[in-house]
Amino acid sequence: MKLRNSALAVLLSIMLVPGLSSAQQGEWLVAPYIWMSDVGWDISARGSGTIAFSDIVDKIDGAGLIRVEYARNQIGFTFDYVGLSLSDSRRISTGGILPVDIDIRANVDMTVFEAGAFWRPSRTDSGIDVIAGFRTTDVDSNLIVTPANTQPQRFDSSSSFTDFYAGARYLHRFTETWDFSIRGDYGIGGSDGALNLMASVGWRTRGAFGMSLAYRHLTFDIDERIEGEPATNKFDFSGPALGFMFRF
Repeated sequence: MKLRNSALAVLLSIMLVPGLSSAQQGEWLVAPYIWMSDVGWDISARGSGTIAFSDIVDKIDGAGLIRVEYARNQIGFTFDYVGLSLSDSRRISTGGILPVDIDIRANVDMTVFEAGAFWRPSRTDSGIDVIAGFRTTDVDSNLIVTPANTQPQRFDSSSSFTDFYAGARYLHRFTETWDFSIRGDYGIGGSDGALNLMASVGWRTRGAFGMSLAYRHLTFDIDERIEGEPATNKFDFSGPALGFMFRF
């Protein structure tokens, strides 16, 4: 997707800013994560009537996530990139007097690029950070719907939108080795609302390496058109993530 190239270009540009990589001027954090996300997708299409499918996708799958941060004194910058691709199939019934079984095959490809800045009153990574920025999301999806004893029907959609978000995060250090952090933010703009929550327990060595066990929840609603008809898609991504932290 075009978003992948844009995200990489932004990250490379930041990395090449003269002087920023100097350890004397600030600290870099590079943290790749493996995110085992439980993915949920609901759709409601509105044409001559309303057609709603719940739990089209309800599946745990792996996603790649990388976070890059730079902090100096009270100011810092943060960049996140998430990539996820999955497929799922299920059978649902319309209910009623004459129920009809419907087989559904769904495919979802999603990438998210986030760029933000934070203000750190404590001048250290302990305490509260106030954070704001933008989050760009690309979602490509398709449905193959096969009612009983009929021909399959295919519905494709592609959405790209940008939300501006604001929120805060807090880190409490129990010891030099162990810490606990939480983050919450809400975005709006291209979507009908996007909620991002994360909590984690971190461990670090006296050197540059550390690890983080986190739980992340991301949900957003988007309005679009599928086969010319207005529709609302709701996506939920929730699950644990294991991160490897490198500071320099």
